Amino acid sequence: MTNSIHPDIDYLLSKKMFIRIFIYLIFVLPFLVLSNCESGSSSTDMNQSRIDINDIQFVVGLGRIEPELKMLELTSEIQGLVERVHIQPGEEVVQGEAIIEMRRDVEKARVKQAEAKVESQIAIVQGSEASLAAATIKMENAKKNSERMESLFQQGVVTQSSFDDVRTSFESLLEETNRLKAELTSQQFLLKQYQADLELVQAQLRQKIIEAPADGQLLSLDITIGSMITPGQPFGTFALKSPITAYCEIDELFAHRIKYDQRSVIRSEGMTDTLAVGTVVFVGPYLREKSIFSDDVSQLEDRRIREVRIQLEPNPSLLYGQRVECVVFVDE
Repeated sequence: MTNSIHPDIDYLLSKKMFIRIFIYLIFVLPFLVLSNCESGSSSTDMNQSRIDINDIQFVVGLGRIEPELKMLELTSEIQGLVERVHIQPGEEVVQGEAIIEMRRDVEKARVKQAEAKVESQIAIVQGSEASLAAATIKMENAKKNSERMESLFQQGVVTQSSFDDVRTSFESLLEETNRLKAELTSQQFLLKQYQADLELVQAQLRQKIIEAPADGQLLSLDITIGSMITPGQPFGTFALKSPITAYCEIDELFAHRIKYDQRSVIRSEGMTDTLAVGTVVFVGPYLREKSIFSDDVSQLEDRRIREVRIQLEPNPSLLYGQRVECVVFVDE
């Protein structure tokens, strides 16, 4: 009976084993194969994504078109009402050329008044100089006469009274000469004071005319005739005459690859067309903590950048303040 049961048990065991193997082949093995494939693919992708920074051929950074000497804000030291506008935005000017002129009737009157005082004082000084010159001549003659009378008195030729009269006359003329010298000094000092007052009101008059600080181009003017200018308040923008450049920022990851004289191209932001070509002429000596293009000075930036200036070949299509992309070829 025992021998008749064993074949059935063996049969059942072999059948269960077959079912288990079948289930493993159908459900488990495909997952293992798929997992292995994904792992291999991920490893391959990671290896492919590891790019050596030193193999990069060019670096792109955000930039802005500026003159090399940058742009200035026009301000006034004094308050005034605009009377004339001599230069319009877009026009080029030379250093010292008048841009705007404020009303200056009061300052002109003060200048005329100061000029009159100076002219009057000059006449007084000249009169004092003439009086001193005449008194000096008389004093010198009296001195010689006194010395001669003293010699004659010692010889007994003239009396004591005659000698005393001559000496008294000399001493009187000497005192008059000294008085005129002091008066001339006082009048000359007063003349210098009047001249200083004249220079002051002339300077105040000149302040009523806003002149170009250097050769360059007027970019904007936010006032018109009749506008009131407030001291220290910008009313226009001025570009100093200098080569046109792109002032850009390079991310700190690639900052070490930027060097002087590297070839660069400028293109529109987000575009591939070339606007201008140039070379790197300035590389910032340190990494800035915030972007040079951040409008909010209190806003903190997570990344650091390096400032770079690219001098461009002349191109009339470039506009100051235009945002561009700067492509610097770092493999050359």
